[in-house]
Amino acid sequence: MLLKLPSGTTIAVPPFFFRQHPRAHLKISCASAFHPDHITSRLSLEILDRELEAGPCDALLDVGCGSGILALLAAHKGVPFVAGLDIDRRAIATSRENAEKNHLTQNAHWLLGTILAVQGNFQCITANLPHAVIDEILDEIMDRVAEGGVLILSGFHDIQWHGLYARLTAHGFKDERILSGDRSFYGIPPSGSFTWMAAQFRKNAR
Repeated sequence: MLLKLPSGTTIAVPPFFFRQHPRAHLKISCASAFHPDHITSRLSLEILDRELEAGPCDALLDVGCGSGILALLAAHKGVPFVAGLDIDRRAIATSRENAEKNHLTQNAHWLLGTILAVQGNFQCITANLPHAVIDEILDEIMDRVAEGGVLILSGFHDIQWHGLYARLTAHGFKDERILSGDRSFYGIPPSGSFTWMAAQFRKNAR
């Protein structure tokens, strides 16, 4: 399967089709990690792709990196320092394997642990995580976004948006891009909504 981003970058994800796989700029396997074809991954990739096309980024942190797809997109686009963070050893192993497969080991680094293991600030932070996890660690994530930097969040539904928006704006973040997409389930999902969202915020935007 081939994901096509607004910039023209293409990413091959499972299942791999012979004619598509050789053409892709990136090739991402997921093993037991979160599947990179999920609607929240697609939304996050689109926002990140547009942000990196708009201007340079010196350092990016992906919280809950899974397969490493967001961090590796940033590395592929020339971000000089990229860090992927996850609490699952299998996700870190998968991310490292994907970095090696795409020849992106020089500027991509992987860390096993929680957000508390990370010090310093990043010009861009991405976090595609379940809403409950975002809600729990959002303060720590916001603290690690550099002044004027960007935070890209996904993994939540439209009915959970207003609470996140209120917390972020109260801490000096301004929304810049908001995307949504539907994914159907058999029966009503536990959250009560079929609509997933992703949003980009800038910290203390002038």
